[in-house]
Amino acid sequence: MPLYEYYCEACDKIFEALRSVSYSEEPAPCSKCGADADRIMPTTFASMSRMEGWRQRVPFHHKPVRAGTPAKTIARVKPKEIGKRKGKAEGAKG
Repeated sequence: MPLYEYYCEACDKIFEALRSVSYSEEPAPCSKCGADADRIMPTTFASMSRMEGWRQRVPFHHKPVRAGTPAKTIARVKPKEIGKRKGKAEGAKG
């Protein structure tokens, strides 16, 4: 079951609820006051990546972070120049 975020206007609280997809659009009872709360868009985002062969958590700022190690920026790699030759080709006369 997916985890959804809801906002209660009565007590000004954001809370999460595990609900079936078929009930996701319906208001959920607030965990604090019991009033109906509307579903909101997620306030946080995280995904998983397998860069460098290790599983990593990728926060919203797109810098990979491994648990227990400091964050590092991954260097951008320039694509190799394909089909360009410098100088004369091997075996050419002249």
